[in-house]
Amino acid sequence: MESRIMAELDLPAFPVATQVYPRKQDWLVLNALAGLSGSLYKFAFDLRLLQAPSLGEWSEPFGARQVGSSAMPFKRNPVQSENIDSLARYVATLPRVAWDNAAHSLLERTLDDSGNRREVLPSAFLAVDEILGAARRILGGLQIYEGAIARNLAMYGDFAATERLLMVLVSKGANRQEMHEVIRAHSMVAWRAVQGGEHHNPLPQLLSRDGEVRKFLSEVEILALFDVREHVGDAPDRARKMAQRVRSELDRVEGYHHVSLPG
Repeated sequence: MESRIMAELDLPAFPVATQVYPRKQDWLVLNALAGLSGSLYKFAFDLRLLQAPSLGEWSEPFGARQVGSSAMPFKRNPVQSENIDSLARYVATLPRVAWDNAAHSLLERTLDDSGNRREVLPSAFLAVDEILGAARRILGGLQIYEGAIARNLAMYGDFAATERLLMVLVSKGANRQEMHEVIRAHSMVAWRAVQGGEHHNPLPQLLSRDGEVRKFLSEVEILALFDVREHVGDAPDRARKMAQRVRSELDRVEGYHHVSLPG
């Protein structure tokens, strides 16, 4: 009977069991659900930051008549991402209950887990089902604002570019510590300008005119090092390959309805 039932379920049977299967199985299942929730939590958490008005690079899909806030009509709150994070925090707490059930199973005879298992296991699957549904809805209508990305890069990307400048200066024979201090001093001036409302970052101009830096590089060479297009390496190619791998894996799942991913 066991063989027939397990064949129908397409699952292996436990080789040794008492009244029920080993309770550690619940812990393994809930850990898997919590791990999935953790990955989607991070995705949603990052999206919430990127949707904030201060960055504005990404956003969830937003309906034509959707209300973002009951108090502030202009708001576009990332409600689905917030929902994912809320439920994922709950799912993250459940493996501990299963751990206690497994560890406190007295001589494999106690049934003090039966009450909480009736709540924990269904709740975990229902919560993760909602998390996955929200994630698919977000990905299906994810908005990417290239203008905002370009604006943020123009304002703050130059600070990151100083690392590349420092490396090239050292390769030309400059003293690393001395160049670090030169770049740091100009960066502080540029940061104050940006925070003070300047519409462009003055850092490239400040460094391209610095006499100590100009001993090793021309103004044209210095400014070229601030081209953000040269800072990403092979990241675009890797990202596309990973997206294609994800699509291929998802297409293998029976009954999967393809979601068109941005980019």
